Amino acid sequence: MAFAAGQRIGDYEIVAKLGAGGLGVVYEAQHVISQRREALKFLLPEQLGTADMVERFRREIQTLAALNHVNIAALHNAFYHDDHLVMVMELIHGETLRNYRLKNSIPVPRVLDLTIQILNALDYAHRLGVVHRDIKPANVMITGNGAVKLLDFGIAITQQASELTLTGYLVGSLHFMSPEQVSGKRATPQSDIYSVGVTLYELLTGVLPIKGDGNFEIMAGHITQIPTPPHHVTPQVPLAISNAVMRALEKDPGRRFSSAEEFVHALQSVPLSKQETTLALPQTKPDTHSSGPSGGSFKPATPSASGMQSLPLEDVSRKLAVYIGPVAKIVIKKLAAQSDNLDFIYQEAAKQISSEADRAAFLRSRNRH
Repeated sequence: MAFAAGQRIGDYEIVAKLGAGGLGVVYEAQHVISQRREALKFLLPEQLGTADMVERFRREIQTLAALNHVNIAALHNAFYHDDHLVMVMELIHGETLRNYRLKNSIPVPRVLDLTIQILNALDYAHRLGVVHRDIKPANVMITGNGAVKLLDFGIAITQQASELTLTGYLVGSLHFMSPEQVSGKRATPQSDIYSVGVTLYELLTGVLPIKGDGNFEIMAGHITQIPTPPHHVTPQVPLAISNAVMRALEKDPGRRFSSAEEFVHALQSVPLSKQETTLALPQTKPDTHSSGPSGGSFKPATPSASGMQSLPLEDVSRKLAVYIGPVAKIVIKKLAAQSDNLDFIYQEAAKQISSEADRAAFLRSRNRH
């Protein structure tokens, strides 16, 4: 479904194509009566025949209709055109946070201001029972006057609606995804807080906290790898800010900030000097996510090949999978790369099991080896 400038769509006249993503395509359009410029979002043609995507698009419209916040891109209306849903959105003039950071040397206070605006939007959404699930720099717009607009609630979930995806199916952007989402568990507000932590880490340091050679290694990294604190990567980052980021990146959701509001308070409590805290431009594009060892992560020692071969890894993976699903194989492989001590692997793997009783049962199975 492609439209040309000047083409009429309902009460709107197409002005120009603004862009396209994995789910939809967006055009700038002008209402023929009010003359107001707005953004029209359509499902991509290849998604129209997918019932799941059509339902997700409808839910995005309904979710946005319930949200009214200065830092969330506003829904103005929705209508059908040739039996296809059209979303009418606030037209935002600006650029994504990803591109903004790439082109600008930003003082730490400005980085925190942008992050706090994101958190304010999330705090509002969370209070209404909405979890975004896909926070990343590409889904944040910076307007001409410096305001944040949070975009793309296409995979958001609400307390009232069931998830469209099956248990164990990943939705979201892998580099910014929380450990529980990687494990196929239901996302919570703390999942969004983790994603904000990844985003803030990248804004402060120019690198991602978790990288890897391929998706499996990235997934395992979110579950098992402790990132290097930001102030060790970029000395200009104040220790208190670095500590706040690391708390947001805790593997256990219960150890993160209890709310986006608490995260905001932690960032606002740090005194800063604009003259001493300007960050350099990132050496590489923050959102390209090239493969290779992470400059922002501790790299564990690799055990000997003979040690790994003697470990009953498949058996351990099979036992762990009973409690956390298919991602168990990734977890065990990552732990085995850190140590060939079976007790260590069992103890660390058990931390991925949320139930204390299940965790104990898994550890008891260690006695068979």
